[in-house]
Amino acid sequence: MPNPWAGSKFYARLGNIFTRPLWSIRPAPPGFGILTTIGCRSGKLRRQSVRAIRQGNVVYVVAMMGEKAAWLKNIRANPKVTVRLGKETLQGSAWEISDSFEMQRAMEVYTDTVVFADYLDYIVYHWGLPTRLKIVRAHRQWFEEGIPLIIQVESSKAAITQADTAA
Repeated sequence: MPNPWAGSKFYARLGNIFTRPLWSIRPAPPGFGILTTIGCRSGKLRRQSVRAIRQGNVVYVVAMMGEKAAWLKNIRANPKVTVRLGKETLQGSAWEISDSFEMQRAMEVYTDTVVFADYLDYIVYHWGLPTRLKIVRAHRQWFEEGIPLIIQVESSKAAITQADTAA
């Protein structure tokens, strides 16, 4: 039986309630991170746990809830973000993928990358026994139904500060 709340705003908030504080104390597992955006209305920093796959100076994320994702609205208003991956905090600019070549590359990297934490994520999200093939299928579904984005990393060890939001 699949998780009836998976994909809902309630489920996303619940997951964020548990993972964000944990990953603020301990580094997020590989393949996951904390995305910090600037609130489009409030101007305040907003943090969201995300599945984030890094390749060089590019980080791929997907707004699985599509247009309902608050962090996507924030990025559309202000593309300046930070993403904490493990112990490293990276600053960059995020945008939705529109180029077909970029889209294909992002799909391959995002869907085919399977890390240890994906197995637990699959159990919680799908309430089923995970296999590599099932996880890749789930990633592909999230990618196709969500809105994929690229974060172009500008520098490491930098973060958005409250002073940046006032500018």
